[in-house]
Formats: sequence, structure tokens, C-alpha cells
Amino acid sequence: MSMRRRHFLAGTAALGAIGSSNVAPLLAQQGPVFMDYTQQQLDQAYDQAVWAPQLVELQAQDDTMSAAVRKATPPRTERYGKREAEQIDIFTPANARGVPVLVYLHGGQWQLNSRLTASFPAPTVVGRGAAYLAAGFDNITQAWRLPDMIEQCRSAIEWTVRNAASFGGDPDRVYVGGHSSGGHLASCVLITDWARRGLPADAIKGAFVMSGMYDLYPVTLSPRGKYMQLTPQEQAAASAMRHLDRINCPVAVAWADLDSPEFKRQSMVFADALQGMGRLASRTVVFAANHFQEPQRLAKPDSELSRVLFSLMKI
Repeated sequence: MSMRRRHFLAGTAALGAIGSSNVAPLLAQQGPVFMDYTQQQLDQAYDQAVWAPQLVELQAQDDTMSAAVRKATPPRTERYGKREAEQIDIFTPANARGVPVLVYLHGGQWQLNSRLTASFPAPTVVGRGAAYLAAGFDNITQAWRLPDMIEQCRSAIEWTVRNAASFGGDPDRVYVGGHSSGGHLASCVLITDWARRGLPADAIKGAFVMSGMYDLYPVTLSPRGKYMQLTPQEQAAASAMRHLDRINCPVAVAWADLDSPEFKRQSMVFADALQGMGRLASRTVVFAANHFQEPQRLAKPDSELSRVLFSLMKI
């Protein structure tokens, strides 16, 4: 049994224990812990196993599709840092020259997956004449924390802007995208002070975030908080909703209609805030899809999500 399967089955088992007849009444008596959520409801709202029971099979599909893409069109892989995970896979059209670039950040609760499982959208993006880059970064462990992951993602973007011309990309047309925890990481990229890194303030020309988390406060109240182990200062620094004034590019926000309540709420609140400040490129509800089926729509060039991405990147 794979590590990912053991992880999710263990999480499902724990959820079953939380929802038992002995525990549920006690939780209900404790009252709301965030908005109108009891602790049990909030835990479930951040546990995708409740809303997508076939998640193991769906993530296996990502692995299979990505492996097929990598076999058919092997990417060029470059290092953007010294750590083993700090690599980036580059898929480009033939004879690319000055093409737009999408850097994609994978999801997985900040604990799972890698750049190798995020190759499946490449044919869709490359087929429209743009470059698709899947960035690698370390997952959360006792020795590697969320602020470190965010810094890696920022470094991957910085490397891309500085080296875009080397693979036929346009350094002035770099976009970032991500799903779930990757959507959160992408939002943190958006609030980066690029000028302090010696890049133009508008180094990122647009972002495409799917079912992400943009305020970590409620997330840390759920079981995810136990492995995130953030200080209040780190939590605020990694919450894009607390730093909206730093976002200076159009952002396309999407979520799945069968997603969990909190992932939908976070997306809608983020989209509303961006719209109020004139930064919302689009908001998209992906119908007949759960959290894990949503990004798979990017494997189809004619899907609603692919069209949103094409519009954002002007391709």
C-alpha cells in the first residue's frame, strides 16, 4: 500500500472516530469554534476525504496522466536551488521563442505529491503556444516548515523570470497557478516584494488559483494546524487575505461545486475581495466536479478551466 493511500485511509479512519455517537454530542455542546462551525464541522470542512471519498483513485489518475505526458514529451528539468526538491520541469512548444510561461504549484495538503504528479496540464498549455513549468518543493516535515515551502516557491518564480529566455519563454509574461495547497502557495507568491529581490514589482503578470486557502486562521483550528505548527505571525504572513494591497496583477479564482464548504467559502471571499480592489480576472465554479476532479479539467483544452487560463494568459 502506498504512503499516500495509508495517509488518507488513516485520516478517514480518524474522521470516523471523531464522528462517532460518543464524541459528536460532546462536540455539539461546545458550540462554534469558527463562524457557525462546531469543531467537528470545521474538521470535516477541511478534510477532503469527507467530500471526495474516491480521492485516492482520483490522485492515482493524476499520477498516471502525468507519467504518460512525461513519457510522450520528456521535460527539460533544471535546478532553481541546491536542495533535491528544488527542481523545475519545463515543457515548451517546439522552437519556442518569447512565449508566455505558466509556473504551476501542485497541491497535496502541503504534505503530499511532487512536480512529477503535476505534468498532466502540460499538453493543454503547450498546445496553445505557451510554456508550462511544474515546480518542485519540499513537503512539510518536522524539519521543513510552511514558511520554507513558500520561500522555495518564490525562488522558483524568481528563477523562472531570470531564466525564461533560456528555454524560449518571455520573462515579461510569467504567470503562476496552483490547486488546493498549491493555490495557497500561489497566493503567497502574489504577495511577494519582488523589488527586494531585484525583480520588477510586477514580475508576475497574473495568477490562476483553484480551491485554495487564503486565510490560514481557520485552517490552523482544524487538524491541519497540528502539522502546520505556525506562530500567529507566520499564519498572518502566509495569508494572502491579510495582504491584499500587495497583489498587483489580475487573479482568476476557481472552485468546484462539490468541494468542501470551507474551500468554497475561502475562494468566494477571496474573489469578492479581489473584485472590490479591481484585481479579479474571473470567478469560475467548476460544475459536476469535486476537489480532485477540478484540476483534471486542465487536461482538456476545451474545458471551462482551460478557457479561463487561456483568457488570463492571453493565449
